[in-house]
Amino acid sequence: MEASEIFDRFGGYVALAAFLTLLPVLTLYVSQRRDLHRMRVWMLREPDHPSADLAASELLLDRAETELEELLEEPETGTTPSSPLPAATRVTNERPALERITMERAALAPHPRWRRFAARATQPRVLVALGLVALLLAGGGIFVSEQLLSDNEERGPAATGAVDPASVTVAVLNGTSVNGLAGRVGSDLEAAGYELGAITSAVPGLETTTVLYADGQQRAARKVASQLGLDPGMVEPVDRESRELAGDFDVVVIAGEDRAR
Repeated sequence: MEASEIFDRFGGYVALAAFLTLLPVLTLYVSQRRDLHRMRVWMLREPDHPSADLAASELLLDRAETELEELLEEPETGTTPSSPLPAATRVTNERPALERITMERAALAPHPRWRRFAARATQPRVLVALGLVALLLAGGGIFVSEQLLSDNEERGPAATGAVDPASVTVAVLNGTSVNGLAGRVGSDLEAAGYELGAITSAVPGLETTTVLYADGQQRAARKVASQLGLDPGMVEPVDRESRELAGDFDVVVIAGEDRAR
């Protein structure tokens, strides 16, 4: 299996796993965004609610303290209940929790500028645009990676320049029952400048001409396939049987029925 095929297969698995992982997160995000939108609308509709809520809490606490002092007052002493402290003083001295809650609310309140930015960035059309951009970037990354892998396969790790046909020995095998087919293909390659190797027969019945290569000769095999007008997908590593038939070679061409026609 070639590197590009491995990349395509495992890349598809990773993309599917990422989609399945992000699907529940997207559902949760939509739900939370709806709740946040409702809270934002409520805050804009009632901007004085926090202060009114704090004042109501102070009033309830004042009433409860007054009732508690009346219950705990000793009748025989004849003391009179002291006047309650003002609400602001109670917040500072006797009710630090309310002061802390007020400060936390103020700290958690978003800055107006960030609030406007968040409101615009979380709009559906903006999210859709960001998703499309992410898909385009992912597709571009996959395309570039495939091109790099294809270039590496065609050029080889340490090869530079073009393949010299005179330095490539090509053996031709006849994979059909047509007499003389291997010789004709070999003559065409020899006329193109390739060094001709063994001309012999293989197991008949091959439909499509195939080009096989020895170790380190993939670029040369692709050039031979291009010379014969074959698809690059018909270039494969040499198998043991073809190696034994071809003898000394760099590239083996097994002529099929398509060459006979």
